[in-house]
Amino acid sequence: MRNPLDTAKRFVKVNHPDCDGAMLAGSCARGEATVTSDLDIIILYTGKDSAYRESIIYEDWPVEVFVYTGDAYHEFFHNDAARAIPSLPRMASEGIVLKDSEALLKMKDEAKRILAQGPLAWDERLINHNRYMISNLIDDLLDKKAGGEAYFLANSIIHDLAVFTLRTNKHWLGSGKWMFRELRNMDAVLADQFEQSLEAFYQRHDKQAIVELAEGCLRPYGGRLFDGYYIG
Repeated sequence: MRNPLDTAKRFVKVNHPDCDGAMLAGSCARGEATVTSDLDIIILYTGKDSAYRESIIYEDWPVEVFVYTGDAYHEFFHNDAARAIPSLPRMASEGIVLKDSEALLKMKDEAKRILAQGPLAWDERLINHNRYMISNLIDDLLDKKAGGEAYFLANSIIHDLAVFTLRTNKHWLGSGKWMFRELRNMDAVLADQFEQSLEAFYQRHDKQAIVELAEGCLRPYGGRLFDGYYIG
């Protein structure tokens, strides 16, 4: 594999020579690049707030370009923090500088502060609502034979349970593969239990592993919930 850092530097020099700052982010910045990795490049400009994202091929590399003018990235930081999926803050905090500037350092410092602060804690209303929804999914799963509906229910339970577990521990969420990475980052043993419960269901149609995992995660917050649940 060609050096992604060298390619990223050439990309910036050719395509954004007048930018105020640039960095390489994502798996290539973390040293985790594979044959399917792309180059995630953040570009900063001075001027009126605006932003765009572009996907292109450069020197046979797929490149995802994130361009922010002025303070436009602040809105993306805010939105990511609000949904508890810190995609841009994580990219900026890990990014390797391609073109240095005060604006770039400011962005990286802000990203690190957001990540260290963590997402807002769930209140009792949100905790109880998610207990109720997961409880309903468990009942539906137990009522189904192995097959299409049961597979989708199992996926929904694991996803919603991961969200519940991470958020009740005031931990960031992730999208796709990042959900499992966040679980493993928080608690490697628990992440293994999530993985094993899915394996048990898909390989042996064992629903009980998922049910026991769910009940264990819900127990510290009162367990499964139906009787007495109220919203209005």
